[in-house]
Amino acid sequence: MSISSRKKWSLWFNVIKRNNSKNMKKKIGIVGLKKKELEKLKNKYRKCEFINISDKNFFNKKSLNINALLILYEYPVKKNLSVFLSEKFKIFKYLEWVHLTRAGVDECESYLKNYYFTLTCGKKIQGPNVSEHCLAMLLSISRGLFDQYNKQQYKNRPTEILDKSIIIIGLGGIGIEIAKKLHSFGAKIDSVDHSYTKKFFIRKNFKLNHLEKIIGNYDIVINSLPLTKITKNFFNKKIFNQLKKFSMFISVSRDQTININDFKKFIKTKKLFGAAIDNTGSFKMKKKVEYDSKYNVLITDHLAGVTTDNSRRSKLLFDNIDAYIKGKKTNFLVSKQKGY
Repeated sequence: MSISSRKKWSLWFNVIKRNNSKNMKKKIGIVGLKKKELEKLKNKYRKCEFINISDKNFFNKKSLNINALLILYEYPVKKNLSVFLSEKFKIFKYLEWVHLTRAGVDECESYLKNYYFTLTCGKKIQGPNVSEHCLAMLLSISRGLFDQYNKQQYKNRPTEILDKSIIIIGLGGIGIEIAKKLHSFGAKIDSVDHSYTKKFFIRKNFKLNHLEKIIGNYDIVINSLPLTKITKNFFNKKIFNQLKKFSMFISVSRDQTININDFKKFIKTKKLFGAAIDNTGSFKMKKKVEYDSKYNVLITDHLAGVTTDNSRRSKLLFDNIDAYIKGKKTNFLVSKQKGY
């Protein structure tokens, strides 16, 4: 038998195994769930087997037979998760569904087309906390709070959000929450999104390839794009040079959507009123919050996702478990075509 024939037979064999597993007792691997919550699941769904997964048993024989891998918190599998997502998922022959609570799945983008299982994530549940962090950064810049705290002369005289023209680039769960909140401030809001549906709090929507032509019309530019091959380094010298003079630039997206070298050069031109970025790794920081009074630039160390209210994470996970066991569609499916 040729190598190509063996590969075909192997592929068909794995498909048959997964199809047969649908009629068997479901084995669900759970990461980061407390013992009490795990016991509740076991009592509620007695026909399912729930297995607590950590780095120690991630790739043992029992784990390899699971039908679903559900990750509430990633720290128990910090060592092995990236390896699993990029390569070792192939050895989980019965896997039908993987859930990540993180909002961004850019780490998986290169491998999505090879995933034979459904992938869901928390791409909308982070909306409340990330949008509030966006506003916190924006208001710190617009009101000159750090200059006041440091008893320094204002870099720029404080201004207000009322009647400001704002464009939000990326209108997913986070972008929509930002738009709602800024609408209540009396701002004039437009958006950039390729799958836009009409919202009363947004005046106009544009396509991403039109942004360079229109971005100079706005007082405040907010980046909430997902990170994909298309959006990587999207905010570069070309885009920055089109910004309106004394406008503000705020980013709660992945740093990789910004050409950081171009950004650092541009702020030195002093054409911006100010800027704020929630750092996801591109800036080396000594403190959780750093402020450059010379250019009115605020950097926070990936704080947008931090919150005391984790109930949304748990609710999404439990709702999806219920849907999966009952054979229904799970929420917040990751698109293999879009990459998010």
